[in-house]
Amino acid sequence: MLPNFRKDECIYPVPKFDMHSGDVKDFLNELKGFHEQFSDCFQRSESRSHFFRYTVGQFSELERKSIEPIALSVEDGRVGVDPG
Repeated sequence: MLPNFRKDECIYPVPKFDMHSGDVKDFLNELKGFHEQFSDCFQRSESRSHFFRYTVGQFSELERKSIEPIALSVEDGRVGVDPG
């Protein structure tokens, strides 16, 4: 979970997870259901979908989980502002 260079300096051991794809097969549907509970917080559907894609990126295996790497890796993600 943590980059290799951080594992050696930790005071506490990093727990190892023995998970398989079947353990999280319905995770995306669960995440969509979770996000639906917050739909009233977003006036625009674009903001709602950006937040969902950001959350998907946070659960990804990316090493850097800032906005740009997430936008480049998730489906329908994009970097920058649309002209217009």
